[in-house]
Amino acid sequence: MGKKGKGKGNKLAKMSEEERARYLQMRADMEEETRRRKMQLIALYMKNKLKREDAFCRLNMAKINQEWRSILRQVKIQDLRSEIVDVELFFKEALKRKDQVIQRLIGDINSTEDMYANLQQSHMENIDRIIEHIAILLPIVTLRLFGSG
Repeated sequence: MGKKGKGKGNKLAKMSEEERARYLQMRADMEEETRRRKMQLIALYMKNKLKREDAFCRLNMAKINQEWRSILRQVKIQDLRSEIVDVELFFKEALKRKDQVIQRLIGDINSTEDMYANLQQSHMENIDRIIEHIAILLPIVTLRLFGSG
């Protein structure tokens, strides 16, 4: 390695000032071009990496949104099931109360029908007694009205 550095030093030493200036300028230009290309490659690499990261970001955001919607759906399903159970209990209670009202009304109808039958029977017995009294009293009244005359 020492020889290479020494060889370049000798090479520069053998050149004239003008050649040395051109050589150093050419080397500086080459180094600048290498640095510029290196910066372009880094910029291109970062640009591609950024594009890839952006694509992954969109993909991950879509996955997160999908999972979030799934979680929200599961929560909504649980809420709706709970609400269904509550509504079912409410309607069972309402149905039970209405059945009790219906049974009470049926009982009232039956007792009313029994009272109606008893009253009708009593009425018919009273009418029969009236008819019997009239049957007994009619000949007597007829005899008194027409018999004395």
